[in-house]
Amino acid sequence: MIVVNSPMQQDAIIELLNQYDKDGVSFSYKNKQGIKLFFETNAEDLEAAAKLAKEEIKAQEWGKVLYFQVIPA
Repeated sequence: MIVVNSPMQQDAIIELLNQYDKDGVSFSYKNKQGIKLFFETNAEDLEAAAKLAKEEIKAQEWGKVLYFQVIPA
């Protein structure tokens, strides 16, 4: 599981990561607690999965200026 901490663009992050499926890695939104968005992942290396999610968010036009954090849980 990974956690995305972001007070803004939460719906966009959920949609983006739910659609992510590259190199056998995918994410599935589970729940929200405040600014924390929890995602299940099929990746065995959670650090690498968190890095992939962060890169995917930063690749978006709105993600370039977004303050957020992605951590393994």
